[in-house]
Amino acid sequence: LKPWIIARGSKGWSFPWVAMVAALEAEVEALRREREEKIKLIAEKKKEVEELRKRRLERAERREHLDPAGRPASKDLGRNVDSLLAEILGTDATDVGLEASPLQPLQELAASRASATHRDSNRTALLHTELSVASAAFEPHETDVYERSVQTDQEKASDGDAMEGTPNRSTSQPNNVLQKMAERVRQRAVRPDEAAMQQRSGVLKRTVENLEAPEADLEAESRQPARAVELSSEEKESLLSQPDFKRFFDRATLMVERALGQDTWDRVVDLGEDAGDSGENSSSNLLRYADDYIEERWTSGRPVTDVEFSPLSSEIFLAAYGQRSNPTLSEPDGCMLVWNLAMRQRPEATFTCQSAVLTARFHRFNPALFFGGTYSGGVVLWDARAKASPVLRTPLSAKGHAHPVQAMQQVGTQNATNLVTASNDGRLCVWSLSMLSLPQETLDLKNETNRRDVAVTSLSFPDSETNVLYVGAEDGVVCQVTIHGSKVGVTELYDGHDGPVTAVDMHPHSNAGHGGELISDLALSSSFDWSVKLWSVKRSQWPVLVLDCFEDYVYDVRWHPVNPAAFATVDGEGHVDLWNLNRNLESPVARCEHPSQGKLALNRCHWSHDGRKIVVGDSEGLLSAFVLEKGVAQPRSEDFQQFQERIRQLPPIVPKARDTSFGALEPRHYGASSRATMDVRH
Repeated sequence: LKPWIIARGSKGWSFPWVAMVAALEAEVEALRREREEKIKLIAEKKKEVEELRKRRLERAERREHLDPAGRPASKDLGRNVDSLLAEILGTDATDVGLEASPLQPLQELAASRASATHRDSNRTALLHTELSVASAAFEPHETDVYERSVQTDQEKASDGDAMEGTPNRSTSQPNNVLQKMAERVRQRAVRPDEAAMQQRSGVLKRTVENLEAPEADLEAESRQPARAVELSSEEKESLLSQPDFKRFFDRATLMVERALGQDTWDRVVDLGEDAGDSGENSSSNLLRYADDYIEERWTSGRPVTDVEFSPLSSEIFLAAYGQRSNPTLSEPDGCMLVWNLAMRQRPEATFTCQSAVLTARFHRFNPALFFGGTYSGGVVLWDARAKASPVLRTPLSAKGHAHPVQAMQQVGTQNATNLVTASNDGRLCVWSLSMLSLPQETLDLKNETNRRDVAVTSLSFPDSETNVLYVGAEDGVVCQVTIHGSKVGVTELYDGHDGPVTAVDMHPHSNAGHGGELISDLALSSSFDWSVKLWSVKRSQWPVLVLDCFEDYVYDVRWHPVNPAAFATVDGEGHVDLWNLNRNLESPVARCEHPSQGKLALNRCHWSHDGRKIVVGDSEGLLSAFVLEKGVAQPRSEDFQQFQERIRQLPPIVPKARDTSFGALEPRHYGASSRATMDVRH
């Protein structure tokens, strides 16, 4: 037996026995209707028999007046009645006897009732088997009872009224076939066993109530509001210790914080635009402080060694961090964090390295991959879909790097791309991104003037260039390097700085429609000599513009990605300077500082690809975002033409030659005392 069978439907829980009880009730109702129809049929036949009896009596009275004996007429009347009865009952007149003909309909009805009773008992047994959980059992079905007492006095009175004025022979002993038949028809009135039916309906009602009770309880529980149960500290720790739940929780909270922070960032930008509209000519509105980004566990106390915005999104940027001044044994020496402008204190992803990370780059065509150059000389590859540690690392080999990797850049197209790295021992390597075990090309850069290694500190490729690049060195020179061709290595020297070159950046615009033939060969360099120099590398070996209004080391310089005449610099005093050569060739058009008025050195800066935002990093691990005014970030077409004319008017700046005791010229260099003479244009 299956005491409980519960099925789950589209509209809730359902119980099979409820349907079975309903089907049984439908069958009982059908039997009741069938019984009522048969009772009506019997009543109609009774009326017909009564009418025949009346006609017979009327004919008998007429014939008694005509034939006093009446015997032949009675026999003929009997035969006519037998034939009429056979016609009504649908049988042969020869088979209708004195005793069998009236009883045949009753026998057929009794047989049909017996079969119905048998079917009823089978159904009751089946219901009892399926609904064994019910609290009461079904009583056996009793057959219908046929009694003569069901004849009412009203019927007898009606019979008496119909026969008024004639002898009432129905009350006497029947003496012919018609009287016997009429007497038996009166006995066919059905009186059901009302007690059994009431008991059966009560059992069904109680069974349905018992079955509907669980559904009612479930509905009542669903209507009640759910109560929040707070977990204990042990349960919380146990739940958070599960790796699957921790990954889900971190991802879900990250999405929530990103959505909330995006609204805040949008409001900051909108308010800044309104302020810029109110004062167009104010330099303080050109570049505005927006927000800080720091994570206490990973970035506090670590110097920011590199920053870069994603080439695929203007909201995502990365930052590389060096080693803390007082590190612990358990923490890694270096790390690289991926940030979202919408989240201030929580990075999108965190990657670690066993050596300090000096430079880091996004993969240009795969947003899940990141490259890093380390202090130990290794080049590492991180994958956001894998663990926090590098998935690939270059081995220590004779063809690779053995000194700190200071600069790197990815060049080429999506189908043919390479990674170019440079270390401060003068080695430049070209790597295939699918194989970091050995470099494809290795160049040892030498300064042909003094035969020393070029200690590379930075590098930059012109736009859409894969063979020629420009590097800055510790001895203050900027070198042109060719990777392939008849002459490889250092092909040109641009000597102009008195201190190590901290950054070199080639102009990002190479569209000839905007005068790209003149501006594509422009390069900016910053140095420890407190200056920034502008070079036209294809026109002269001397700078065409020197900006020396700084009062500390200049650590980084970056061209604006949209405006051809704009660029930004950061220095050791914590200044973020915005320059626009179309407006001023001597001083920045805007200078910003951190609101905390801290004098921490700013090491790196980088623009977003839309040119609206710039992120800078300091020596204590703090990242700050600044927003550029929309008019500067969206230049007009005449700005390109104006900048092109400015560049044509800038001649190379050649230093004055000094006589030596041998009557020869000194080597080309800039002394500290001759910084003022660098502005002399010939």
